[in-house]
Amino acid sequence: MNVLFICSRNKWRSLTAETIYKNYSKITLKSAGTEPSARIKISEKLVNWADIIFAMEKNIING
Repeated sequence: MNVLFICSRNKWRSLTAETIYKNYSKITLKSAGTEPSARIKISEKLVNWADIIFAMEKNIING
Protein backbone atom coordinates (compact mmCIF):
# COMPACT_ATOMS: atom_id res chain seq x y z
CA MET A 1 0.00 0.00 0.00
CA ASN A 2 1.29 3.46 -0.93
CA VAL A 3 0.68 6.12 1.71
CA LEU A 4 1.17 9.86 1.16
CA PHE A 5 1.29 12.36 4.04
CA ILE A 6 0.62 16.00 3.15
CA CYS A 7 0.99 19.25 5.08
CA SER A 8 1.74 22.80 4.03
CA ARG A 9 5.56 22.91 3.94
CA ASN A 10 6.55 19.23 4.30
CA LYS A 11 8.93 20.15 7.12
CA TRP A 12 7.24 18.96 10.33
CA ARG A 13 3.90 17.14 10.27
CA SER A 14 4.03 15.09 7.07
CA LEU A 15 7.78 14.52 7.28
CA THR A 16 7.46 13.35 10.91
CA ALA A 17 4.66 10.92 10.00
CA GLU A 18 6.77 9.53 7.15
CA THR A 19 9.69 9.04 9.56
CA ILE A 20 7.57 7.35 12.25
CA TYR A 21 6.07 4.79 9.87
CA LYS A 22 9.06 4.20 7.56
CA ASN A 23 9.93 0.81 9.08
CA TYR A 24 6.51 -0.75 8.41
CA SER A 25 7.20 -3.36 5.75
CA LYS A 26 3.67 -3.52 4.32
CA ILE A 27 3.48 0.14 3.30
CA THR A 28 5.51 2.48 1.12
CA LEU A 29 5.57 6.07 2.33
CA LYS A 30 6.12 9.50 0.87
CA SER A 31 5.37 13.01 2.08
CA ALA A 32 4.82 16.34 0.37
CA GLY A 33 3.68 19.90 0.96
CA THR A 34 1.15 22.23 -0.63
CA GLU A 35 3.00 25.55 -0.43
CA PRO A 36 5.55 26.82 -2.97
CA SER A 37 8.18 26.69 -0.18
CA ALA A 38 7.54 22.99 0.52
CA ARG A 39 10.53 20.69 0.80
CA ILE A 40 8.81 18.32 -1.66
CA LYS A 41 5.84 19.87 -3.47
CA ILE A 42 2.66 17.86 -4.03
CA SER A 43 2.18 16.80 -7.63
CA GLU A 44 -0.35 14.93 -9.73
CA LYS A 45 2.15 12.08 -9.99
CA LEU A 46 2.32 11.72 -6.18
CA VAL A 47 -1.48 11.83 -5.85
CA ASN A 48 -1.86 9.14 -8.52
CA TRP A 49 0.83 7.01 -6.82
CA ALA A 50 -0.93 7.05 -3.44
CA ASP A 51 -3.50 4.48 -2.35
CA ILE A 52 -4.33 6.62 0.69
CA ILE A 53 -3.57 10.27 1.46
CA PHE A 54 -3.47 11.82 4.94
CA ALA A 55 -3.83 15.61 5.08
CA MET A 56 -2.03 16.76 8.19
CA GLU A 57 -3.40 20.25 8.74
CA LYS A 58 -4.77 21.87 11.86
CA ASN A 59 -7.19 24.10 9.94
CA ILE A 60 -10.52 22.59 8.99
CA ILE A 61 -13.05 24.34 6.80
CA ASN A 62 -16.56 23.90 8.15
CA GLY A 63 -19.31 24.13 5.57
